[in-house]
Amino acid sequence: MSEINMLNLVADLDKTIHEHGYENLYYVLFDEDSNLPWAIHLYYKNNKFIVNSRDDRSYIIGKSWEFENYEEAKHFFIKKMETFVQLNRLEIQTGHPPYYPSPLWDDVTE
Repeated sequence: MSEINMLNLVADLDKTIHEHGYENLYYVLFDEDSNLPWAIHLYYKNNKFIVNSRDDRSYIIGKSWEFENYEEAKHFFIKKMETFVQLNRLEIQTGHPPYYPSPLWDDVTE
């Protein structure tokens, strides 16, 4: 994938993330080797878009999901973010600490 095309995809993803209000979540775009804990990753490798989530040591949680189509990968990536927000809200409601602080779940009465 060309660098120009990747920059366009990053801009598109950033716009979509902002539209959903998820800019406070930990996420990494097109950098498979990033060690940001609790991040949701979307990157391109071997002609596929790959989405996965990482734990506090940056190990992959569960499995990596592969997509041949960018729009499908983007949709799945945003759904992973939505699910992560819901999970952290549930953690707080049940008396458990969230994975990290965020205004998206610090007030679970939204």
